[in-house]
Amino acid sequence: MKNTHRSWGLMALLLMLSPLAAFAQARSLNAQGPYAQGPYQDIAIQVKDLDSEQVIATVRPGGTITLREGQRVRLIMTADHPGQKGVVYPETEFTEADPGRGWVRLTRTNVDNANATLRIVRPSNATRSRTETLSYRIVENIGMPDSLREGTINVRVEPAAASGSSPVATRQQARDLTNRLYQAILMRNLDEAGARAHVDSIVKGGYPALIQVAERIAESDESRIGVYEREGVCNQQRLLSMYKNLLGLSASQIDREQWEEDLQRMNAGQIDAVVTGMVRSPRFQQLHNLERMAIRY
Repeated sequence: MKNTHRSWGLMALLLMLSPLAAFAQARSLNAQGPYAQGPYQDIAIQVKDLDSEQVIATVRPGGTITLREGQRVRLIMTADHPGQKGVVYPETEFTEADPGRGWVRLTRTNVDNANATLRIVRPSNATRSRTETLSYRIVENIGMPDSLREGTINVRVEPAAASGSSPVATRQQARDLTNRLYQAILMRNLDEAGARAHVDSIVKGGYPALIQVAERIAESDESRIGVYEREGVCNQQRLLSMYKNLLGLSASQIDREQWEEDLQRMNAGQIDAVVTGMVRSPRFQQLHNLERMAIRY
């Protein structure tokens, strides 16, 4: 009987202690922060063009991004945690391989915000490209595996084409580009008579004229008023049309933060700013084979 009483007493003690143990474990996890459980399965660096305010690329460790002479971009470190919604922005240091001497210069870094600003300086030889390496190191302790904390990415620098050597757009190219703008902004195909002046302008002026045509279409009465007379047309549909036709992006490929920024500008009536930001972007130039056209903003 004595042994039986001891067994019951031990069981009662364990039952009393188990809630306390669970509470202590929960406090320990909370003290380590919301990311302590891990594991992180992937990291990636977003590349945001500072002139267009568009995310133009995403590069993973060891990958390569292509930027042009004079371009300014922001690198933003992101980490994917399967147990959380959205991405995490861990504190990160970016460094140049050869500080102050290469074509790729870090002009500003913000470790707390996981980003760095890059500027591509003018190459000494404007006829060739060059690839340089940047290093990163995640300094925030968020339970990330050591294999993800440090690494490099490559930046390929493409010289801008000389202003006097840019190819002149053919009439068919100018028409195709104008039609693309109509589809993106007005959500319809061009009409030959109404678009003739736009096509003529692009044939004569090339890429700078294309930007001006995009602005004029975005600021037109049809863009600001007429397009909404069609049943069911809203700013969300128009923005999807712009991403699809100008940048070649589907709904699932659009960066959520960039979408929210662009939609706010659309709702504020800044349609021209959204359009020209996309048309000025490197992604638009690459998608429509305009990299070698002179860029004179």
